[in-house]
Amino acid sequence: MSKTIHFVRTTAVALAVALGFAAAAHAADAKIAVFDAQMVINGTNAAKRAVKDLTAKRDAAQAQINALEKPLIAKQQKLREQQSVLSADKFQDEQKAFAKDLADFRAKASDIQSGLDEENLKFRKQITEAVRKIVEQIAKEKGYEVILPKGITFYTAPDVPDISDDVLARANKALDKK
Repeated sequence: MSKTIHFVRTTAVALAVALGFAAAAHAADAKIAVFDAQMVINGTNAAKRAVKDLTAKRDAAQAQINALEKPLIAKQQKLREQQSVLSADKFQDEQKAFAKDLADFRAKASDIQSGLDEENLKFRKQITEAVRKIVEQIAKEKGYEVILPKGITFYTAPDVPDISDDVLARANKALDKK
């Protein structure tokens, strides 16, 4: 299944669930609040530090990849220049060696990228979990029965409380301790 189809289906299911919760909560006159999950998660000091850290690591990784790539480019150029001079067998052997070196380079570059992606995911997961706990805490404190992310609502009445700023402040306090 393509990523786009999976995303559309996941979004549709999430929207249906959210609308179902909202309808049920409204019918029961439940206390509802919203928050801007994306703004909160991206706005935390921890996320800003993570972005800065990951950007530095990504730049270092790119420099490492460039350093690994440079000899390959030179080897490829040399191989092109020697094509007319080398025997067919020798040229084929050199092509095979270059193909192996290229495959090794791609594997190393992929490993470097995977490491960066895993670190990014770890940071995101940590921040998201902290935000989830804070949202639950605020819900209990203020008696909210349903708190929805703003991103999945089509409309929110002006009198529905937006707890984004409170969540962000508490998330910064909690995450800055770590």
